[in-house]
Amino acid sequence: MKKYLSPFKVSIIGVGLIGGSFGLALKKKRLVGEVVGIGRHIHKLKEAKRLGAIDSYTTDFARGVKDSDIVMVAAPVGKIPLIVKRILPHLKEGCIITDVGSTKEKVVKKVHEILSKSSGRGRRPKVSFIGGHPMAGSEKQGVRNARADIFSGTTCVLTPADRNGRKAAKVIRDLWKRMGARIILLKPEEHDYLVAYTSHLPHVLASILANLMGRVCKEDPRASRAIAGSISDMTRIAASNPEMWIDICLSNNKAISESINVMIKHLEKFKKSIEKKRKREIQDLFHKGRLARRKLIGS
Repeated sequence: MKKYLSPFKVSIIGVGLIGGSFGLALKKKRLVGEVVGIGRHIHKLKEAKRLGAIDSYTTDFARGVKDSDIVMVAAPVGKIPLIVKRILPHLKEGCIITDVGSTKEKVVKKVHEILSKSSGRGRRPKVSFIGGHPMAGSEKQGVRNARADIFSGTTCVLTPADRNGRKAAKVIRDLWKRMGARIILLKPEEHDYLVAYTSHLPHVLASILANLMGRVCKEDPRASRAIAGSISDMTRIAASNPEMWIDICLSNNKAISESINVMIKHLEKFKKSIEKKRKREIQDLFHKGRLARRKLIGS
């Protein structure tokens, strides 16, 4: 039997691409003693076990989180608070709940409200919630596309909003570090503002462009034979899970809306440069864009 670095029992709710990769990384690096998969679809859980992402599985949430030291909620952001409320009565003292949601402010606020209300009634053991967001993933879905190294060399943002949860934050931080991730600590609202530009806006633009190309090709089928590689590159992420992105947009609507307004201003400015045939302005945009991309990729 493999010797694990920690006797921790970890439960993963939602063993898809990210949840499955989390489980694979835990097991490959032998970071915990047991990994339990929890979900609604038994065939997906069986596949996760077959692929080695989990040790056991169940569709019973209460049974799945019993005696767990860490519960990872890898579900759409709109469902995270509901799941926390559902599992809370079944958690043991000192359990740490964390997540991988792409938005943080509303999620963290709702979860802490749930924890506070429950604590006030004296009906639950003391547990902690550490919001997390690994900046890794793929447009592909499902545990079949999970990889143990998907987090290696990437950034994971943690948003510990409770000063009393420093010990819990250290545990989660150390876990991600051992998976090869770089850690950034941010306030939930800071996280949402930044990822609106670095992640959410690009997905919105990719989907809009893919829809536009679909319309053009429908109006004139010859367009499909004139599609260049740039369309493939720019629309790749439009293949991502629509349900997940609906939740993200509604959860981070304010910051995403602001980023879209900023993008519109830049497009309008460039449009005028083209209309007025201002060669220097056009050249300046492409030149700065190329330099900016080199710096971004280099960083």
